[in-house]
Amino acid sequence: MPETNAVPAALATKTVRGGGRTYFFDLRESKKGDKYVQVTETRKGQDGQNVRNTLFLFPDHAQEFQSALSEIIEQV
Repeated sequence: MPETNAVPAALATKTVRGGGRTYFFDLRESKKGDKYVQVTETRKGQDGQNVRNTLFLFPDHAQEFQSALSEIIEQV
């Protein structure tokens, strides 16, 4: 069977909209069975084209990431 580069379907997803941006938080599973979080931001660029930025968060850094994000959010 040929390999595909298709993104695996999300096991769970949350969407947040605000300020002309949409954030997608998707729980996914790799081909090896490892779960990870994919965070995608979409927005309109200055030229009117859609702009997409994606961050992949793996379990070995999740706790540290959550802690740093919480500390920064407390200062907003």
